[in-house]
Amino acid sequence: METQNNTFNDFELDDLRQQIKDLENKVNAQGRLNEELVKKAIQGKMRGVHGIILKLGILALLCIPFYIMMKYQVGLSWPLTIFTIVFLLASVTSDYFINRIDVSHMGDDLVGTAAKLVKMKKNRVIGQRISICVAVLWLAWFCYEYFMLNSVYGTNVAWASLIGIFVGAVVGGLIGLRIFNKMQRANDEMIDQINDFTSEND
Repeated sequence: METQNNTFNDFELDDLRQQIKDLENKVNAQGRLNEELVKKAIQGKMRGVHGIILKLGILALLCIPFYIMMKYQVGLSWPLTIFTIVFLLASVTSDYFINRIDVSHMGDDLVGTAAKLVKMKKNRVIGQRISICVAVLWLAWFCYEYFMLNSVYGTNVAWASLIGIFVGAVVGGLIGLRIFNKMQRANDEMIDQINDFTSEND
């Protein structure tokens, strides 16, 4: 009788161990699934950011031949033209390096990815401040030359041209600020997703 009880208890223990093992496997599988979802989510957001950077880069590069054409039509100086070209190329290059990250491996190390995203945000702010300072300098230089060149047609024409340029610059700046905020929000969302996941699994 005692042997039967021991056998029955052993059977219950084996069954309990199997249930615990199945539960652990289920929890581990759920954890891997959640991690995969987080990984795909942040990869998708980062691809969106890279898409924005690519479009801005193409637009900036297209501005170079347009500006050179305008230089000959209006008579802008070569120093301003060279400054403009260098500024545009520097903007494209800095955007590339600031936002450079291997999307395919994002999420392999979630903590490391979060650190890179935080650094990206900080560098993007620094780059934005530098770009604004240089853009203000460029705009002042451009407006001065444009005003002097158009003043031969009359002061009213020159001022009208400058007002149009200023309005265009303000609109362009607001669009640029909106794009900047959109990319920063994308970084915040990715960081929050990683922090939420890692805090749940601590």
